[in-house]
Amino acid sequence: MKQPDNRLAFQIQQEILDSFQKLVNMLLKKFLEAIMLEEREIYLEETEDYANGFYTRDLLTKLGEVEGLRVPRVRKGGFRPAILPERRRAGLDLAEVVINLYAAGVSTRKISQFLEGIYGAYYSPQSISRLMKVAEEEVKAWKERALSEEYFAIFLDGTLLSIRRNGVEKEPVYLALGIRPDGSREILGFFKRVKPARDKKVQLFITDIYLG
Repeated sequence: MKQPDNRLAFQIQQEILDSFQKLVNMLLKKFLEAIMLEEREIYLEETEDYANGFYTRDLLTKLGEVEGLRVPRVRKGGFRPAILPERRRAGLDLAEVVINLYAAGVSTRKISQFLEGIYGAYYSPQSISRLMKVAEEEVKAWKERALSEEYFAIFLDGTLLSIRRNGVEKEPVYLALGIRPDGSREILGFFKRVKPARDKKVQLFITDIYLG
């Protein structure tokens, strides 16, 4: 008996994973730039110095390279954003952080724990609270962004990512790729658990991409 051709299924799954990687790096770039800008504001309020534009640098994560990060600077050169690793490769994998912060269902408590871990040695509780507000706004903007009203199909797929806890564990992350009636595609979100879509018209859900 002829076996089903899984090439199309593999292509779709690869597209989902590639789109997810690009999305995480885009979210990470926006997240870091917003936090770093607020860091500079806090620094300038406490130091006699002035803003001096930005410089750009790249950051390598386990999901690829984040290019063209706009890093704020000051005239006297005494400011360095604490959230940004000094080396090109992040010691703390910030892509992993973004996945955990932006996944549906993640509470603001986790955002607070992350920022306190990064900034506890650098800033006062009041300054950390300001940075947390910026982080919450970035996450909220992603979660509450407008989606299309109709999708021809939604592909649901899962991937295992290495998540650091007490050790390194493999944890599933579920991805949703929507195909609009005109054929254009977008990552709708990523989740630690799958929730049904509400208030959106979907003609077809596909949850098992591989055939046979």
